[in-house]
Formats: sequence, structure tokens, C-alpha cells
Amino acid sequence: MADSKQNATPSEFNSENKQTVNKKKRSPLERVIVWGLISVALIVVLLEVNARYGYSNTLTEMQNRIAQEADGKEFLLKDAKAMVKGFPYGDERLTQSGKQLQYRWFSLFRTYAIQISVGIDGEVLSLETDVEQFDDKNLKAESSKPLVHRPALPENGLSSKFENVAVLKTDKLESQYPNMKGMLTREIVRQAFLIGAREGLGLKTRDASLRGEVLLIDNPETFPLKLITQIDPSREVTIDLERPYKNKPPFHWYSEPFILPQELGFEVLIEKTEEFSRKDFVDALKQAGYTGKAPQWIEASTIPDTSLQRLNEWNLVSQYTVIQDMHAAIENEGESPERLAVLVRAYANLGSLTESLWSPAHKVFKARALLYAERLTARREDSPWALAHRAYARAFAGRHRSALTDIEVIRSVKSENSENKRPLPDWVDLIDAYCVYKPDVLDKAVKNEDTKHLAIYLSSLLTDPVANEKQMLTITEQLLELEPACCRAMDRLCEVNSLGILRVVTEQRLDTLWPQIYRKLLEGHLPDSGKAPIEKYLSTPFNLISEPQLRVQVIDFLKDSESKAMEPSLNGLGQLLQEISFLHTHRKLKLLTGNLRVNADDVLSQSRPLVKGHPYEQFIESYSSNPDEAKAAYEKLLQSHDPHELEFNSFPMIFNSNYKLNSQAYNKLYMEAVENVDFVYQDLFRRVLCLKELVSENRQEQNSMFAGLLLRVSPHMPQTVALNIDTNREYVEKHNAELMEKYGKNPVVLTALVNRHLADYNDAKAEELLQRRIAIVPDYQSYTTLANIYKNRGETEKWKKTLEKALELPSTGLRNPLIQSKLAHYHMERGEWELAKPYAMKAAATYSGWGLQCAAKCYEGLGDLKQAEAFRRACSMRYKSSAADWYFWCVRTGQGDIESARQLAEKYLLANPDVNNLDLRMQIGVFQTIQGAKKQAFDIFQTAFKKYRDAYCGLHAALLADELEFTDQRDNLLKQVSQQWNKDFAKAELSNLFQRNLQKQDSTDWRPICFQSLIAQVSNGSPTNYYYFAGKFLEQRGQSELAEKYLQLAATSPMFVKYNCVLAVHHLRTQNKKIGARRTMEMDADYGQAVLLLHKALYLKNTEKLESAIKKIDEILELKPDLVIALTHRAQANESLENYAEAISDYKKAIKIEPEYWLPHHSLVFLLAACEREEIRDGSLALKHAQQSLELLPIKFWVNYGALAIAYAETGQFEKAIETQKQAVLLAPEKQKGKASQRVRLFSERKPYRRSSKKK
Repeated sequence: MADSKQNATPSEFNSENKQTVNKKKRSPLERVIVWGLISVALIVVLLEVNARYGYSNTLTEMQNRIAQEADGKEFLLKDAKAMVKGFPYGDERLTQSGKQLQYRWFSLFRTYAIQISVGIDGEVLSLETDVEQFDDKNLKAESSKPLVHRPALPENGLSSKFENVAVLKTDKLESQYPNMKGMLTREIVRQAFLIGAREGLGLKTRDASLRGEVLLIDNPETFPLKLITQIDPSREVTIDLERPYKNKPPFHWYSEPFILPQELGFEVLIEKTEEFSRKDFVDALKQAGYTGKAPQWIEASTIPDTSLQRLNEWNLVSQYTVIQDMHAAIENEGESPERLAVLVRAYANLGSLTESLWSPAHKVFKARALLYAERLTARREDSPWALAHRAYARAFAGRHRSALTDIEVIRSVKSENSENKRPLPDWVDLIDAYCVYKPDVLDKAVKNEDTKHLAIYLSSLLTDPVANEKQMLTITEQLLELEPACCRAMDRLCEVNSLGILRVVTEQRLDTLWPQIYRKLLEGHLPDSGKAPIEKYLSTPFNLISEPQLRVQVIDFLKDSESKAMEPSLNGLGQLLQEISFLHTHRKLKLLTGNLRVNADDVLSQSRPLVKGHPYEQFIESYSSNPDEAKAAYEKLLQSHDPHELEFNSFPMIFNSNYKLNSQAYNKLYMEAVENVDFVYQDLFRRVLCLKELVSENRQEQNSMFAGLLLRVSPHMPQTVALNIDTNREYVEKHNAELMEKYGKNPVVLTALVNRHLADYNDAKAEELLQRRIAIVPDYQSYTTLANIYKNRGETEKWKKTLEKALELPSTGLRNPLIQSKLAHYHMERGEWELAKPYAMKAAATYSGWGLQCAAKCYEGLGDLKQAEAFRRACSMRYKSSAADWYFWCVRTGQGDIESARQLAEKYLLANPDVNNLDLRMQIGVFQTIQGAKKQAFDIFQTAFKKYRDAYCGLHAALLADELEFTDQRDNLLKQVSQQWNKDFAKAELSNLFQRNLQKQDSTDWRPICFQSLIAQVSNGSPTNYYYFAGKFLEQRGQSELAEKYLQLAATSPMFVKYNCVLAVHHLRTQNKKIGARRTMEMDADYGQAVLLLHKALYLKNTEKLESAIKKIDEILELKPDLVIALTHRAQANESLENYAEAISDYKKAIKIEPEYWLPHHSLVFLLAACEREEIRDGSLALKHAQQSLELLPIKFWVNYGALAIAYAETGQFEKAIETQKQAVLLAPEKQKGKASQRVRLFSERKPYRRSSKKK
């Protein structure tokens, strides 16, 4: 108050004095009243603050804590009480499920109340706000009753007839140990418990993990069991069992904890839980109220010939029937080693046959196989015969190394007790051959009647459907000849890349499978009422109902079966058949909408009955051609699916969510699938296949991680070997001799070796291996890879002859037309339109989008614009993704029915735009630009750039912002594009060129030499885009002559399918400028030939043919002495040859020609600061060039900071070197961060960086 008065103005001072003089003095009573009112007001304020603070903070903490329950973290009452803030008053009452507590914060203005419901076990069940206060009557009534603790019961459950049936629900595995989180790990424990119920008490069992086996009802009398397994970070395992009751507290049982070893923890988990299945789980079930008697143990039994025969039938119905027979025999006659052995093999077979289905069933079957195998080894004290069966189960479960361990033990046994001796099965060598990769052993076994069924099946699993398509077709046909009802064989056929094969399989052969399945059902345990419609259908040539109608009828009959007699149930069999039907439906729709890109709404409508009630039914609905309907279907799917069932075999469903719905949906589904991955071969390899579909900076690191994991699980599989070749150069060097000896005929490994040599620029070795691969398995991929080697060398005739040789292969799908398209483009690039025509017409005959476009380009070159338009129109009418191409063609050529073309483009581009399709967004942006709607075009390109970080869209948005005078947005967009250097260096550098020009006072100071050196480095098609971008930018700067030159280069480019070519033509026409004649080379005449030679020189340089590369660059510089990038590359080649004087001379020449081009400065830094020769190093000069390189770029690249750091270190300024290198690490791409970080450590040790003499 005193400070305020000292600073008061004179008028304020006088006013205050006047008020003081006139103020009346209050009586003591008045003072009491006033102070009392102030006190009341203060109390009200304090109460309100307490109420609001306490309520809001308590509610926020509790809500956040409840959200963590999704991660498996229980919310207990003691935790809730610790979160209560402020000074509330509380109350509580008992309920049927436990009790309810209320906390109330007093307020005069509103109700601040929180009510939590707590179960008997102290876990918070629910949280409510603004609730009514407990009334006295209710409290008295509740307190007068005896205290009975009852947890909340599920709304749905089971009928009384399941009272003594062990029905187990599926609960999430709560594992904090990374290697033990998957679905198979969960099922090991669950299935051990169910085996304890079946074999330990003779109970019937029903398993919720087998979709359809547990049918819940309203108003239940009993409830499924709940089994929760927890694995903590130290690998300690605890198992909790709960049996809810309707009229009494639930039963709880807790296992004794046990710790898994770090190595072979999975196998020890099987061993421990199998042991539990013989004692602990049995005791727990008895304590829970289940009654029964274990089947007797008999030392030997005979297996019926029909069961043994069915074991060799590779279809799931036969294997299911064998399993039902064995469980019935054990129940009725007793458990024996032979019956356990058959269960091991049948469950293992069934697990393998169903592993392509989008269902957890295959993990259930594999877990049962592993556990019954462990039970057998325990019963037979690890006899070789029992170990052979365990190896069988492990092999099919994907634990190949563990299977081989068992086989090694078997073979190490010199002799054994002849008493009760059982001979080793004749299939042991086949399991060994599969796991260790001995295809010759399997080939030999095919000729043996006793082993051929298993040998053919294992061979089909070993054969890669992409790398060895011919062998896959051969072996699959052999398998289908033996077993026409083999769904897995059809799955393998659907994994090939050939469109022709995919069409035949999905359009015809999948449907032929079902009559074969029906015949197997008739041989099994289908009730007579279910057999009748099948028998009628199979015996009548002309049926009143179609096969799909019969399929629905059979599946519904099985799924609705109420019989408890069989184990596993008919319900589970019905669900498996629907899983097959679902997968077939997906394959058909994917082919139509994905490969053929046609509307599949009619097929979708016909397929709905086949997938009705399937958990992923909404995924099928997402194939609708209506984007809104597809999006709505995915939204429903995300609400209804069970995340604990999602695996990477359903990756198409995960992948499609990204563009059908959004990236958040994709990330959610992807991470849910990750949580269910097991450390088995199939799961790990599937992850690798999924990574191939993704664009990821750290894909190589992820592949390297999975390569190491696969070596631990399955070291001999060709895919494991190939992945390690791809990711680990040391692996190749260490195993080189073994690789060629063991895998010298395997296309997967040979292809990996080819790619390794190509990555190392050893094209001679790659050529040698490709010739070897072609001799073994001549295929399209090998020929085209070999042709590309010749093309990169500039050996055009060899390239052409190699492709023509590939045309002699049997045509499967679009492969020959693809080659014919390449040959057509080859002749078109040379202006040989008549020679191109026959190839182009063969490509167009496929009616593929690229084939129609190829023919359109050819006819345009021939001058037949009418025919060219016909092909363009056909392509736009057929393919939604090309709907605008016809219109763009009309705009560019000034010919054709432009109004009809525009209407078609509007219909597809603007009526139902797919916002998740980058190319569609580009087309809309180009369309709006042509229409003159620049603001709308700007919005489209800017949004696309923000969503996809696509530099092409970013540059379009920036240039449109420039035209619209959105200066701040233009500058911001150019900055962001420049930051994309790690992803798209050329557009980033072009954006930097624009920014540097804008920063100069003289905006006409364009650097054409920098620009030409930049576009000399980009691939075919890109110069057209860059010419347009530069022309538009310079036009806005008033450089009309140079702008028109660049725009004409874009408009007359031979790459006229480029959007920027169309835009350049349209823009020039709006200015009444005449368009020049079409060129045969994309670069302008002065630079075209030089750039062609430069590409050849770079190939020679990369393959370390350095002298030849220098000679080629000499030719270039004779043509274009000012091509700075050529001088820079010659300097680098001389560096590698240790011709340092020549290298420095070339760098200095480049800098003299164009001092504002950053790259020569940057390259010179490494020579002057890091050369291994002391006489060459000059730290001060290196620092000068490093600083200049950095200053030339408005947006700095990570490599610039790296060069500056090296120069600082060379001059002894290590603190600056460390700081600068850390900036380089921050900006570096993921795959470079490791090496960049090493330099930080080097500088921290006060050591400068030194290059090796041979710099790549």
C-alpha cells in the first residue's frame, strides 16, 4: 500500500484524502457484522477451492490410472485411496460384487462426488461422478445382512450342462519378458491346463481360443474358467486360476512360481507346465469342484490302420478326425504311448495345415502337440522313440534348432535297453532333412511309398513360392495329387507373384477344393443329419443349391452343434471351415481390387453369407468400392476385433487400414500383432516379409535384428541364411565356402548373394551367380537383374538380348508383357517407333494400365493421335487410379474429347476422393492447377506434403504459395522440403537453391551451373519435373527468358507422362506461347550426351574401375567443361587412386567455375582434413572450405556438420568438433547415426579423424 501511494498521481492523492476526511466511523456492532461476513466469504472461498482442487485432481489421477489397466496394470483400492486429494468426507456400502465407496467435497454451488466400485479382491471395477448420496435406509438394510463378498459376474456364461466341463476363456498373457510374449507362449500354459483336465480328470474340455468352441448364453448357471499367466522381467512365472460361481465367492488357485532360464526358456516352460498338467493343475481342478477320474495308463496299444492312413492325409478334416479318435480311445480304453504319439503328430500336422488361417487355432494345435510330446517323453523317460516325436512337434512349431537338439541326442545313443524298445520312426531323417536343409534327402524319400506323403509336404514348405515358382508349382501339384483336399497347398499357390497363376487359383481352383473337403467330412464324425445335404449335393449332377449355399449350410450346422461327446468339438471344426472360406473370400477380393483394380462389389455381395459372423467380417466389407463404406467397416472392425488374436498372417488387414481408415488405425493393429509374435520360425519370417511392404528408414536395422533371431531359432532355413547374407557381411565372409556347397542350388540364397555382390559393386561376381541361377531355375527376376547389370555397364545390346531370352520362358501372367513393355520403351527412347510398335501392342493386349499407356505413347510417337487417345481413354475408364490421364493427355496434346475426359476426371477425382492415396492427391492438385483453382491446388499439395512428407508435393505447394503471394507459407514450405535431404536429396537441394536466390538482394542471380550439376545426378524422368519447378520459380522473379527456356524443356520432354510436362504445356499455352517439337533426350541438347556418359562413369567408379571412370569423365569434360559435378567425381576417383594432387586440382577447378556450389567445398574438406598423408593435410584450409560449404546452404545438411567437425578436430578445436558432430548425429538418418556417433567418441578422446587410403 505504501509503495502504491508513493507512486500515485496528484489527482489520485487528492481523491484518497477527500474520501478519508468524509468517511463515517463504524460502530463496534457494525464492525463485527462486517468482519463476520468477510470470514464467511473467506470460508466459502476456501471450501470451494478445496472442493474443486480435491475433486479435479483426484478424478484426473484415477482416470489416468484406470487407463493403464489396458496395459495389464491392476488398479487396487489402496492405490485409489492414496490418490484422494483435499479434505472430502467418505462413505461406503456393501454390494453383491464387493463394496462401493463415495468421496464428497463440500460445496454450496454444485455436487463434487466420486464413487468407486471395488471387487472382493480389492480391484477397482468402475468409477462414477456426480452420484446420489447413499441413503440411510439402504445403509441399514445392507448392514443388517451378513457380509458376503461376491465379485461382479460376467453377463454371459454357460448352461448347467457345462458344470463339470472344463471350459477355459482366453485371457491376455501378462508378460514383461520380451522373448516370451507371444500367442504360443500363452497357449502353452492354457493347453497344459486343459490337458490336465482331459487326461488328469477325464473331463470334457472346451477352449475359447478355438473360435466357436465356447458358446456363451444369457442368464447363465455357470461360467468359464479364467487362467492368467504372468512372466516378470526376471522370467519368474506365476499362474492364477479363477472359477466364478453364481451364488458363492469365486475359487482362486495360485501356482508356485518358477523361473525360466535365459536360454531355452520356451522349452523349459513346456516342460514345467506339462509337469503341472499331471499334478498341480489336476489338484487345482479338484479343489475348484470338478470331479472325474484319469484314464488308466497302459504300456502299449494298437493304432487302427484307418488312423495311421489319415495321419498321411494332408487335409485338416482327416487330422481333426484322427485327434477325435485318439481322445475317444484314451477316454474309453486308456492312455498309451502309441496314442500320445499319434496325438503329437496329428496336432502338429493340424497346426501346420492351419497356420495360414487368420485364427489363433494353429497356435492351439501346435501347443498341444508340444505338450503331448513332452508328456510322452516324461512317460517314456526320454527314450529315443519319444524324443523323435518331440522333434516332430518342435519342427512343425518352428523351433527347428530345438528339434535338431533332440535328433542329436537320439543319434548319440549307442545302445538302449532292449526291454520295451520301440524302433525309431522312418520319418526321423525327414524331420532332420527339413530342419537342417537337406532337400536331396526329401527328394529321395518321395520315391518311398511309406515316406512320400510327409516328404512332399515338407518339400512344399521348404520351397519358396516367389524365388522358385517353378519348383513350387511342381511340388504343390504333387501334393494336391496325393491330397486333393489340402488347403495348405492352395495357400502356397496363392503366395506366388505370378498374376496368371493367382487368377487361375482364386477364380477356379479354390472352389474345386470344397467338394474334396465335403468327401472328407463324410468319412469323419459328421452326424447323419449333417451328411444328408452333402451326399445329395455330391451325388446329383444338377443341384438345386449352389456350392456356396451348401458351404454355409454345412458350416452353420457344425458351428451350432450342441454335442459335447467329441474332443475337439464339431463347433471348432465348423469354425475352421469358415476360416478357410473367409481366407478364400479375401484372396478373391484382393485379386480383383488390388491386382486387377476392378470393382468387386458384386463379388462382395455374393460373399457376405460365407463370412457372416466371422470376427473379421468387417474387413471383407472394407473391399467396397465406396470409400465411406470401407472406412465405416474398418471403424467397426477396430471396435469389435480381439487384439489378443491378431497375428501377422493377417497383415493385409493391418496394412489396408492405413489407407482405408488412417495411420492411427494401422499403428494400433500393427502393435497389437507385434505383441502376439512368438520366437518361432514362422512368426519371425512373417515379420520380415511384412517389413518388405513398409517404407522405413531403419528397415535394415530391423532386418539385421530378425536375422540374428532367426539364427537362434532356425539357423539352416534358406530364408534365414538369405537374410543374414543381406544384413551381415561378416556372415558371408565366414560361411562363404559352406554357402555355395550347401545352398549352391537354392534360388533364395543365390539371389541374396547376387544382391550382396551388387551392393558391394562386384557386378562380375553377381553376373556369374546369376548365370548359375538361370541354369538352375531360369526365371523372369534373374533375367531382368542380369539385364540391368548390362544396362548399367552401357552394354545395351546385351541388355536387349537378355530380355529377349527371358521372353522364351513359359509366360505366366504379366511377366512377358512387362518385358515387352521394357523393349518398347527402349525403342521409343531411341525414336524407333515402328520397332517399338509390336512390343507395345503385346503389352497393351494384357489390358493392364502400364500396357495401355505404353501403346498410347507409341501411337503418339507414330503420329496417330486418334489411336493414342483411344488407349488413354480405355486406361482411364478401366482404372480409377488413372482416371485423370485421358484428360491430362487432351490438355497436353490439345487434341481429343477434352470435355468428356474432364467429366470423367472430375467424377473420380473430386466426387469420392481417397484422402489416403498420395498419387490421387497429386492428380487432384494438378487438375485444380489446370482449372485455375490455385488456392484449392495449394491446399491439396500442402496437405499431401504434411501427411506424406513428399518433396514433390512440397515444391508444388511452395510455388503455388509464391504465385498467391503467401510469402511466409512459401518460405516455410521450402525450408521443410530442404530438410528432406536424407530422403530426397535432389529436391532438397533445389529447394535450397530457391531459398538462396530469395535471400539475395538481386533475385535475378540464378546459378544455372549449380542447377545443371544438380539435375545431372537425378534419374530419368526427374529432369522434366525440375525444369518445370525452376521455370515457375524464375518466372515469379521476372526472369522470363530463362523461365521460358526451362518450361519449354519440360513441355517438350520425351517423358510426357509426367504431370509437370502437362503443367508446363498448359502454362505456356495460357501465355499463347508456341510449344517446341518433342525431343528424344530429356536433358537439353548441350547436356544430354554428357549426362549419359556421366552415368556410365559413375557405374565404373562405383565398381572400382577407377581408371576407366576417369577416362570416361575426361570425355564428358571435353563436351561440357563447366559440368562441375563431373569434375567433382573425377576428383573423388583420383582420391581413391591416391592421386591427391590431381584430386585437389579438380576440386579447385570446380570451385573456380562455380564458387557457390557447396559439394566441391565439402569434398575437399575430407581430403585436406582427414587424408592419411600428413603432407596433404591442411587443417586451416579445410576449415575455411567447411565453413564456406555450410554458409552456402540456407538449410544445412547433416554431412555439412560432419565435415566441419572433422576440420575443427584437425585444427585441434575438439570441443567445437564434438559440439558440431553431435549436430550431425542429430540430423543423420538412422542407418548413419552409429558411424556418426563413433566420431563423437573419437573427438572426445582428442583424436582427429583419418580416412583409410581407399575411400568408397
